[in-house]
Amino acid sequence: MRRVIKIGGSLMSRPDLQSCLPELFDAIAVADPPAADPLETLVIVGGGQLVDAVRKWDQQRPLDPAKTHWQCIELLQYTFERIGDWFPAWQRIDSVASLQDAVQRGFSTTAPNLTSVRSFYDRGNDGDLPHDWRTTSDSLAAKLCSDTAADELVLLKSCEIEESWDRRSLISRGVIDEAFTMFDNADWKLRVVSANAIA
Repeated sequence: MRRVIKIGGSLMSRPDLQSCLPELFDAIAVADPPAADPLETLVIVGGGQLVDAVRKWDQQRPLDPAKTHWQCIELLQYTFERIGDWFPAWQRIDSVASLQDAVQRGFSTTAPNLTSVRSFYDRGNDGDLPHDWRTTSDSLAAKLCSDTAADELVLLKSCEIEESWDRRSLISRGVIDEAFTMFDNADWKLRVVSANAIA
């Protein structure tokens, strides 16, 4: 069983995130029947207020969409590093080579595998995702899920989520990004979870 969890960037400003994140992960895990095989958990982190600041500037003084997109991708390295500092026992995957090696050999099952966006997404391996605001870390997490043949993607959000909302509803409400439609035919399971409902 391989699961990708995306920590919503907006959760980075939550004062108790460092202490409550293990509890959130445990709650996500127990929501499913026990898997026969050990669970491999891959984690990526959104950009939160860092990317929001760029978005606001871009609304006031728009730049080339692709240039802005790749600048925001670079900001995701900072949130990756910060979570890595908070959880030094987590396995870190920070390069294409380290991700490829983990896919072949298997990921750690004793600790989450904190995965940098640079290990699976760049100008030579973009999965045809749009290089503009339609693509956020939601779709990047979906790409990681597909690239690693994961069984499930969990998007951990700070907003409230209604159980009745399907993918289209989530996109139309701005809970997940527009580019996510590119993964409509993916064979992994999607769960969108409100951190507020857990802790």
